[in-house]
Amino acid sequence: MNIAGMNLYVLLGGMISLLIFLRLGLRTKIFVAFFIMSQCFDLAPRIIHGKFIWDYGAVLLLIAAAQLMFQLMFKKKIKPIKGNFYITVLGIFTAWLVFCLLYSLLIYDYPILNTLKMSRQMIIGYLSFFIFFGLFAVDKDAFKMFMKWLYIITFPLLIVAIAQYIIGRPLFFGLHREYDSITRYLPIFLPISLLYFWYILSRYFAAEPVKKHEFVYAGMVVVVTAITYTRGIYIAVLFSFMTMLFLLFKRGKVKVNTAIIFIVVLSMGITVLMAGGWANRVINRAASGIEILFSGKVVSSKIDEDTYSGRWMLLKERFELVLKNNPIIGYGFIHEDNIPKKLRNSLKYGSVIKTPEMVQKYKYGQPYVLALFSADIGWANIVLTTGFIGFFIFIIFIGSFLLSYRGKQIDDAHLYYFHLAFYLQTITLLLLMFNGNPFTNQLQIPGLMVAGYLYCSSRRDMKSGNRLPITAMGKELCH
Repeated sequence: MNIAGMNLYVLLGGMISLLIFLRLGLRTKIFVAFFIMSQCFDLAPRIIHGKFIWDYGAVLLLIAAAQLMFQLMFKKKIKPIKGNFYITVLGIFTAWLVFCLLYSLLIYDYPILNTLKMSRQMIIGYLSFFIFFGLFAVDKDAFKMFMKWLYIITFPLLIVAIAQYIIGRPLFFGLHREYDSITRYLPIFLPISLLYFWYILSRYFAAEPVKKHEFVYAGMVVVVTAITYTRGIYIAVLFSFMTMLFLLFKRGKVKVNTAIIFIVVLSMGITVLMAGGWANRVINRAASGIEILFSGKVVSSKIDEDTYSGRWMLLKERFELVLKNNPIIGYGFIHEDNIPKKLRNSLKYGSVIKTPEMVQKYKYGQPYVLALFSADIGWANIVLTTGFIGFFIFIIFIGSFLLSYRGKQIDDAHLYYFHLAFYLQTITLLLLMFNGNPFTNQLQIPGLMVAGYLYCSSRRDMKSGNRLPITAMGKELCH
């Protein structure tokens, strides 16, 4: 088949898929868009027919958002959300992103297409929060549907993630890296799985009923998290775990018997794994991360090299560049292809550009080229694109979000634990900004976390008939 014929089939398939999408209900549209933006949870390649799969999902999300706006216009009355200052700040930050885009186009005079490419992830990503929460406000069953199907989908994916580690053969698309003669895998759906992990574990510590399949799910999340061999994830999850215990203890929800059983089972599990040598890599990896973080020394080996120091130096360098160039706006949404040669040559820290074109050039002897933006520490990307003002607004958002937690206001048990789970997973993602870029890339995931958190806090007077029966998931599946 020639290329023209193949393209015709692709176009036809795309049109049929779009028509099917348009026939779906609003909540299903937004769920499908979220799923596609999230790389179909690593079931699909990152690039399809020369386009990022995230872009296909983003277009679908915007189509659904237009329908959502139409419904909101004719909604008789939506109760105002009070006492959530972080939402106001997040709205201001989103507006500042739009301003930075306009500044990049009109004042910096960056090329239109490349600038729009650079801005789409952050602007559409932060708008996704308002889309998710708008859906939950319009459709009373949408939140329950999201929570049900995300659990159902990620359950078998966790099994496959463990299976591919055992057989030593990648079964998913997504991020795979070599570590100590093995391949480690960082699932894009891990934040979703960790959300349910916090939900299940917090209910367990409070002696709430927990189903057998939920224990299995939580155990698989622990295994998948461990075999990421990522020190930043270990530290972030450990911090969120301690935060969970503190918040539960503060409200008097930690039961002594459940805590004792947890400690005994955990101790026995670690002992068995250490005796069999199965936990050595995880323990060594975690120990090296803690040592680097708290010792103040540069600790490196062939396996566990110090990457934290480089990240901090990268952040420092980007702050200095923004200070010299434009402290208010930063560099805006400048594309890597449009970075001046002088600026590029001044970079001492960063990730090597590994686009297909550049990889080919490296093969022919071209020196490695450092990228201005980095996937290794998201704080640098925020200050580069939004300047010190945007960075300051984002810090205010974080502070106001952290101070917003009010567990006592929620009487519904299921809502309380989901509210706590969303809070803890958002904290986890914020901590991972030192190890990655969750708030500058794949933003639909933190967008869902914050929207879910707001929804739970705004629905504290929910009637018992609308509770979220995740514990009855097994019965629903059987029917």
